[in-house]
Amino acid sequence: MTLHGILHEPDAGRARGVCVLLLSPGIKGRVGPHRLYLKIARRLVPLGFHVLRFDFYGLGDSEGEIDERLLSDVYNTIQDGRYIDDTVAAMDWMAANYSIKKFIGSGLCGGSITALLTAAGDSRIVSMLALSVPTAFDGGEANWARFATSRQLAGIRRNYLRRLVNPKSWVRFLTGRTNYRILLRSMLNLVPRRGKHPRVRVPPLEGHGHPVVSVDDSNPKFAPAFLTVAGSGRRMLLIFSSTDRLQWDFEEKFLDRFRAELAPLNAYFEVRSISSANHTLSDAAWVREMLDITEDWLERNSPLQAQCNHPTCSMQPPKFQGINAGH
Repeated sequence: MTLHGILHEPDAGRARGVCVLLLSPGIKGRVGPHRLYLKIARRLVPLGFHVLRFDFYGLGDSEGEIDERLLSDVYNTIQDGRYIDDTVAAMDWMAANYSIKKFIGSGLCGGSITALLTAAGDSRIVSMLALSVPTAFDGGEANWARFATSRQLAGIRRNYLRRLVNPKSWVRFLTGRTNYRILLRSMLNLVPRRGKHPRVRVPPLEGHGHPVVSVDDSNPKFAPAFLTVAGSGRRMLLIFSSTDRLQWDFEEKFLDRFRAELAPLNAYFEVRSISSANHTLSDAAWVREMLDITEDWLERNSPLQAQCNHPTCSMQPPKFQGINAGH
């Protein structure tokens, strides 16, 4: 099977020999929501990075089909590692055609969890730029309401209260488009009792010595992968949107539970939040803040080369590419 995508190349004299993999977020494809991936590429290529954004198997211009009928099922298979092989194939292709063997795994949501799970087993991913990485399975709105934590409910409650003055919110409420179940739970702060849901044990990934126990909808592969990557000394930047439930998931279902394991690894990961931003960073100001944070992090973790800011000398025209993948 062949995967198709776009490769952005820096000026040859400024190339760093490192490729940023912008992995598809869910089913959105290589462009990203609101052309987010193109905006990221335009910022990173003048810094000397190659940027590869491509469609996974069954998405966009790539070959193959998706068999699942429910979107939540697709998301859950992505969080389980559905596209690891495609990511490895992309790195193999870059190594064979451009002699690049170092990569920064990146992407929004499903793209970031794919990068993390791939990095846990492939050291060619030397660092991570993760946007809104999910730590819990999807399961849809109704299922998510069952597992919302106290801080998640408090955040939802604040959002609902702020919207009381917005006529559009009342229209949604009166026309049945509001999730009444989660609204009621947030107002009453109804959190499932600990131990109500089954505990699931999974084997550790290589390099991580303890199995992970999941007591809710947490992805049991997330913690071993994160600890493996950070434990190997590879640095990670994790950026969340403050109104996104994925930030609450990350804080309560990972950071709080693994404080002891993370304590010696704090130097290897940085967590930032963009105030008031939504999941897809749909506002231009949110995108600029995300890119500023990213560039600052790159400056502190890998010295930048001198650069010309003129587009014609810092970025070659993107190329449409075909990547051979073993499906």
